Amino acid sequence: MKKTIILAAAVLAAASCDLNRYPVSEVAADAYVTDARSVENLVMGAYNALYDVAQYEWAVTELRSDNVRMRVNASTAQDTKEIQQLDNGTILSGNSFVGEYWDGAYRVINRANSVLPYLDVVEDPVARASFEGEALFLRAWMYFNIVRLWGPTFIVTRKTGADEARHMQRSSVDEVYAQIEQDLEKVIDEELLPLKRSGAALGRADLRAAKAMLAKVYATHYKVSDEHYAKAKELLSDVVTACGNPTSGASLVPYDKVFATNNEMNDEIIFAIRYRSGKLGIGSPFTTLYAPINNGGNVAIGSPKHYNFPSDNLIAAYNENPGDKRKDVTLQENYLNKTTGAIVNARFCNKFIDPAMTSENDAENDFPVIRLGDVMLLLAELSNELSGPSTEALTLLNAIRERAGIPTYSLDEVNTKYAFREAVRKERRVELALENQYWFDLLRWGTAVSRVNAFFQSEPFFGDYDFTVNPIAEWQTMLPIPQSVKNVNSEVAQNPGY
Repeated sequence: MKKTIILAAAVLAAASCDLNRYPVSEVAADAYVTDARSVENLVMGAYNALYDVAQYEWAVTELRSDNVRMRVNASTAQDTKEIQQLDNGTILSGNSFVGEYWDGAYRVINRANSVLPYLDVVEDPVARASFEGEALFLRAWMYFNIVRLWGPTFIVTRKTGADEARHMQRSSVDEVYAQIEQDLEKVIDEELLPLKRSGAALGRADLRAAKAMLAKVYATHYKVSDEHYAKAKELLSDVVTACGNPTSGASLVPYDKVFATNNEMNDEIIFAIRYRSGKLGIGSPFTTLYAPINNGGNVAIGSPKHYNFPSDNLIAAYNENPGDKRKDVTLQENYLNKTTGAIVNARFCNKFIDPAMTSENDAENDFPVIRLGDVMLLLAELSNELSGPSTEALTLLNAIRERAGIPTYSLDEVNTKYAFREAVRKERRVELALENQYWFDLLRWGTAVSRVNAFFQSEPFFGDYDFTVNPIAEWQTMLPIPQSVKNVNSEVAQNPGY
């Protein structure tokens, strides 16, 4: 029964039509959708579309932060040029990584929208509620990512004709957030999803994931003084309680086991994009994307891309606490040549490497989207912002540090709101590094511009360029609307500065 969700999605994907490059598509499914099974296949299709999002998300998140950088700066390869744009904040509207992510996100939205008109054919009320909840969750999550990456965007909640699409305009940030909140609040208020999943349904969204996502939405969109910010704390508390209310490192899954391919969907994982190796077309691409180039099969077979290259800055963040168990899980600075016995200096993202992969882009690793460590640290952060340091918040923070094998804090060490805030922010960076969370944190904290510009000045790599890497401005934290979208709808307003 393992990964039934993925197998069903893969079958549907093989039969799916391609979606157009604007954010709507006419999909004639009426004759096909006649019963619960066909509706569930549409749900699986929405999950399946997440693969297109995950493959490019590192490029529009981690690469734009001080966690990672491009590996080389002298290549003329097209992918390197586009990676350099994202790394330096000089992104062009034709950047393929940006365009592919946009297309993938709207593909998920379109497929989620395709579920909702057909719920009445599902006789079982529990199944009907779950299908609706999953569609709303996936749609809200994609809009949450889009609004944080692009700002104003197209709100599409139904099948829309091509002519209408060609003249559609972007909705405001507040309107997009209103749609996101409406979707997630409906899921939670009506309890459309089960609290937790089990068996063949493992990997499908549950109520914990919806609450955690809505908490992130509230914490991002609202100020501390707004009642929604306090609601975010309540939602996170509910999630921690549903996950067993851990209070120490010993009560958490060991960090190296969180990402292990033989321990998938463990107690740490609240929601993940699921993959399965075996040449089924649903294997993880990250070993191929991240493993060192020309490694001779000592890290991974085939021709890895060596993307998502960890920065000196990130390594220094781990080295602030010698013995941090998370460092070696997250990144490696060398590997063993098994033939010669030599140690090869080659830094790479290790968190999602599957050494057992036997075919390119066909690894086993799931990719976590929401996990317990993330929720606990966010709850500690919000608790501090609302009422200052507390024993409750410190327990959450220290449990994460205990698991990492590093010294815990006393309340005296973080006894001001500022000191506690800085401690949590540092912890979130090293706990969640290379999981595509940090760039969104920087945006939420309002520190993206200052962090990136300090990175440009301090990272030795940028000093080796044959040109000056200019500081970024606030407008560069938003991505350009892809040129492919402008080609279809010339009336669409481009983001400022592009």
